[in-house]
Order: sequence, then C-alpha cells, then structure tokens
Amino acid sequence: MQETFQLRDVFNPQVINDFAAAIKSNWSDFDEMNFKNEIIPKFPELSYGGRSNLIMEKLREFLPDDYPSAIDILLRSLMPELEIEEISGFERFIVMPQCAFVSRYGRDHYEVSIKALYEMTKRFTAEGDLRTFIELEPERTMAMLHEWSQDSNCHVRRLVSEGARPRLPLGRRLKMFIENPKPLMALLDKLVPEPTLLVRRSIANNLNDVAKDNPDIVVETLERWRHKHPSEEMEWLIKHASRTLIKMGHPGALKLLGFSDGAAVRMENFRVVRPKIKVGDYLEFSFDLISEGKQEQNLAVDFVVYFMKSNGKHASKVFKLTTKTVQPGEKIQLKKRHSFKKIGIRPYYAGEHRVAIQINGKESEALKFWLETNI
Repeated sequence: MQETFQLRDVFNPQVINDFAAAIKSNWSDFDEMNFKNEIIPKFPELSYGGRSNLIMEKLREFLPDDYPSAIDILLRSLMPELEIEEISGFERFIVMPQCAFVSRYGRDHYEVSIKALYEMTKRFTAEGDLRTFIELEPERTMAMLHEWSQDSNCHVRRLVSEGARPRLPLGRRLKMFIENPKPLMALLDKLVPEPTLLVRRSIANNLNDVAKDNPDIVVETLERWRHKHPSEEMEWLIKHASRTLIKMGHPGALKLLGFSDGAAVRMENFRVVRPKIKVGDYLEFSFDLISEGKQEQNLAVDFVVYFMKSNGKHASKVFKLTTKTVQPGEKIQLKKRHSFKKIGIRPYYAGEHRVAIQINGKESEALKFWLETNI
C-alpha cells in the first residue's frame, strides 16, 4: 500500500542532496557529505517544523561564521526565479529554512537580510520572516515595502501585502497594525490596482485581517478603491475582502455588496434532523425563508455553530451557507450538512451545542443539539 504524503515530506533526502550540491558548487569548502549526514537520518522522527528548523540550524553550523558571507553563498545557490504567478510542486519549500536563517541570524545585518528576503521570495515566499524586520525596524522596512509595491515581480508585490498582514496564519500577529492600521492602508493603496490574482488575493486577505479589529476603515478603503479603480477585478477583491464583515453583519459592508440592510424575511420550519450526533457524523438542518419585503432583496445566508468548550462555555463560529436574491412573497427552502469529522488539531467536546441562522448579519434563535465524542 502506498504511503500517504505528509507535509513534512517536502523536506526529503532528494531535496537535501540537491540543495547540498548547489551550495558545494558555489563554495568549494562546504562539507557536503557531513551536512547531509547530519540531516537526512534524523528526518523520520521529525515533523515539518522540526525538519525545517534542523536544516536552518545546520546551515548555521556548516556555512561561514561571517553572516554576510553565508548569505552570499545561499543567494548564489538559489534556484531560478519563479516565472509564473502560482507556486506549484514542493521542491521550492527548501527556501523556507533559508528565510528562517535570515530572520534568526541576520537581525544585526539589516541591508544584507532585506536583500536576501527580496531574492528568496522570488523563489518561494518570505512573508513569515519579513515580519521580524517590520517589528525591529518598522519605519525603515515600511519605506522599503513602499518601494517594493512597484516592483515588476508579482511575488515581491505579494510579499508587500502578505508580509504585513496583521493576523497572518501561522505567523506572529503584528500588533502595530492591529492598533493602528493607517500605515498599512497607505501601503496597500500603492498596490492597487493590481493586475495579478496572486497579489489581489493577498490584498483581500490582508483587508479581511484588518476587518476583524478595524471594520470601518476597511469599508471606507473599499468604497474609495471602487470609486477610483472600477473594474471586475476590483469587485472580486471587494467581495473577497468583505467575507468577515458580512459575517459580522456590518451595515457598510452589506451595502457595499448590495445586500439588504435589515432584510424583511421570515424564517419557518427551522429544524435539526438528528438532535444527537457523534464525532464523525454530520449536523443536518433545514429551514424555509419567506420574503416579506415589497421589493427584491439580496440575502447573505450564513449559519452559526456554538461549539462546547472544555470549560463548559460556548464559542461561536460563523459559516457561509449561500447568497440568494428573493422576490416579494417568494419562499425558498434551504438545508445544510455540516461535518463534525475530526480534522486538524481542533478538539470537539461532548455536550450541548447550538446552531442558528444568520441573514444579512441578523441571527435567529438557536436550536440545540448534542454531540457525543465516543470517549
């Protein structure tokens, strides 16, 4: 039986062999054999992060102690720049521990380190490690990002947005932009209009981050961009950037996307198919919506699950269900199956859960259901 691919396998013996050979070809004193022997035999017991950290640490051990010299060797050993927007395949993940090398050991060599991340992001991505320098030298780094926002390489422009996201997944939060997003907005202004989907997606994700703490600024920014840069691409960006705002029921965002504020609808026959389910099952529910408005209405229909926590309290999470345009008096029937299969590291806790329907940000009364964890 073929083994299932795991993310940690992006760092594998062949990748290390190729990487070591590239370094050797650019620095004849490199101890290629011992470098590989210090890494490859340890892979089976290590996670993705463990493998990446090991490579970074061994680079420190086997490259010259002089940091600028070590970076020069790494840059000369890089694979060719990406020639397309999207990153495909796994061989380029080897750039990640090199970026980590920069942010760990290059804090006292700003110019060398920033140049290195600029080159490395053109091969993979450096957003997680750029954040170290945003925090250490905010004014200097922001000035550099303003310059990079006009770079001809789309991966560099993406780094400008992605590296400055306030709540980058798996990265440290940038509290400076959570507390005051205005410098970030000025930076994103430089990026629009943006021709590539790769960068537009990052800009939208950045704004979605900002919306969680500063929703009004995001709505104002999107309104201004729509007026200044009208296009289908901008409409896509607005919709993608507004997904948290719509779940919040923000009036400005609802208006921006053409949803009716205070939708005139009545909900009937809301029911949970099975009030008791187990981990691995589906929560199934259905309901009817009847339009009571005198005009056509655009509806953003979501559902809210109140998950039981370990302390006996509940934590809510909003999920997208659908969008609908309804005519006066129209009745629509909706149903949903939501998986409670164990995915990732999030645990489920036994006990009373609840589900509610949210229409244009307004939440219905919740129905109870019970989850069993089979423990």
